[in-house]
Amino acid sequence: MHSEMTPTRRGAVMVGLGLVLTVGLLGFAVTPAQALSISGTYTDIAFGSAGTGGAIVDAVQTGLVGGPGSSLVNGFPFTGSLGNNFWSVAQGTGISPDGFGTRVDNASGLTLNFPTNFFASGQADDATKYLAVHWTAAFSNTTTVNFSLAADDHAFLYVDGNLVLDDGGIKRIVNGLVTTAFSVTGNHTLDLFFADVQVSQSGLTFSCDGCVDSTSTAPDPTTAPEPTTLVLFGTTLVGLGAVIRRQLKGGKKAA
Repeated sequence: MHSEMTPTRRGAVMVGLGLVLTVGLLGFAVTPAQALSISGTYTDIAFGSAGTGGAIVDAVQTGLVGGPGSSLVNGFPFTGSLGNNFWSVAQGTGISPDGFGTRVDNASGLTLNFPTNFFASGQADDATKYLAVHWTAAFSNTTTVNFSLAADDHAFLYVDGNLVLDDGGIKRIVNGLVTTAFSVTGNHTLDLFFADVQVSQSGLTFSCDGCVDSTSTAPDPTTAPEPTTLVLFGTTLVGLGAVIRRQLKGGKKAA
């Protein structure tokens, strides 16, 4: 049998819908943007491979990947002066996958902190093989950000395929800190390359002050209402439903 919804029930339904909408949108409104993350693909360099060894110089040696403004070639730095490409099994001889494989090294920001004992999987030192890593990430910025990088030994940072930090050289990490301000705003790709090439410790630290998630975009006001507007609509439904219910109950008592 069909029965029409009574005014009292209609008011209760409005209250319920308003509460559901309000709670849901409040949760949406305070949900943070997807966190930044940075992932690394790990490889091993055989002891004695070309481009490894040499004396400790304890200083940054620039120009090993083509100098300022150099670009990635087939996704990797051009390292002719080093005698080897360290970051991909397909790029050079004496290179093999590391047991770490590809992993997320930070799921909440563009920060890496391996200041010491950064060795190949299962190794307590770098006496038999060296570790090399290629990290990738995406970020966005609406203002200038500041990159900071230090490594024992080589490290090179590329943004959108172009070199922005050159921390090349066989050195201790404490003598290898380089920084730069990056002012090109928008969405960007990031490639960070690292290679330990000398039997005397290994490490890397990296940070980006001001980088935000590249997938974060403000809502388009022409296509969707802002969360705060929708929350207000939900609370209005709650209020209207409650008023209708009170008026109907009051009318029944007066009758």
